[in-house]
Amino acid sequence: MFLLQFACFIFMLVNAAFIGLSSIHAKWKNKRYERSRWMLFFAFIGFAVQYLLQMRLGLRASGDDTGAVVNMLVYTPCFTLISKAIYNVEATHNRRRGINTVSSLLYAAILMTFAFGYWRSGNLHIGIWLYVMLFFYSISMVYFVAANIREMTKRRKMLETLTASDMLPYVRYSRASLFILGSTVLFMPAAILSTTLLYIIGPVVLLALLFFNVTFISLGSSYVPTEELLDMDTESMAETPEMDLANKSEEQTDSESSSASNVVSTEGQPTSLSAERCEQIGKLLDKWCKEQGYKDSAANMLSLSCSLHISKNELTRYFDQCLGSTFRVWLSDIRFNAAKEMMKNFPDYSNDVISAECGFSARTQLYRIFKTKLGCTPTAWREGLKKGVAYLHYM
Repeated sequence: MFLLQFACFIFMLVNAAFIGLSSIHAKWKNKRYERSRWMLFFAFIGFAVQYLLQMRLGLRASGDDTGAVVNMLVYTPCFTLISKAIYNVEATHNRRRGINTVSSLLYAAILMTFAFGYWRSGNLHIGIWLYVMLFFYSISMVYFVAANIREMTKRRKMLETLTASDMLPYVRYSRASLFILGSTVLFMPAAILSTTLLYIIGPVVLLALLFFNVTFISLGSSYVPTEELLDMDTESMAETPEMDLANKSEEQTDSESSSASNVVSTEGQPTSLSAERCEQIGKLLDKWCKEQGYKDSAANMLSLSCSLHISKNELTRYFDQCLGSTFRVWLSDIRFNAAKEMMKNFPDYSNDVISAECGFSARTQLYRIFKTKLGCTPTAWREGLKKGVAYLHYM
């Protein structure tokens, strides 16, 4: 048991250092992500302190129940910090208030249960009150899993709709998050109560934590600053008045035509864009592409909306109605075509340079889009150009 606790102690210290030092290599500094990073850091420090106490005081060795009591007193705030770190990346500020309140109430219930049990018994052998503590611990973990699944679903849909950045780091991170939270709910209660099961479940949870840390750091290395998307209600984002477009668009003849192109019916339901309006928006998008706005890897629907002075909802309708596409697909195609042109004109440029110059958030995103659209890697496509092998249906 001492060796397992010592291994866990070292593991937690290494992971804390891993999380803390990875801040040096972050591509962008985002306060939401950084806040989650330090939540994880202090959670791992808390775990390390708990294992140090267990070793020094021999709590688990003196009985499963005493070790379990200390486990729940320390595990609960530590796993709460991990859950909040995950939730903090996913949810808006208003939603975070709710989870802070619920988690505080549940931990207060655990502390009160422990205090009452200790008062009745006079020591850490609190009897049935241990199971009451475990009940509140399990309730808190189930609550965190449900809350995080709900917010992950919303955020993934939002990212797919409003951004064109690489989704793979986020997908891996979200899966790892659910895995660590799920293992906490399913396995940790049994491991807390039984030293025998702890030898089996402990290593599994440690591996899950390691996998989660790797994916969290990977997310940070390619994190695009889209925090403004998370802090806005997608239904109440500021929309630029159509008159602003009238002043900026040479094709728009008067303010009344702008009002006529405002695609809201008398019942308040969105209707189709007029042909004139589609043409206006198309010309503005062409101008944005000629100005190489796509090179900004952080470009998203909101930044495009502000740049063109067109509401997000109207842009969404344009992509759907006029192009039969979405913002993500449209921008990915623009960057894909730009990458092909750059490879033709500058054959000596590396794939890293090409991906950065064309606005891809990572080289892996460039590779995946080539594999999806052409069935080959960027390098193979270059070689095909040299040999005169053309992919005519995409050229």
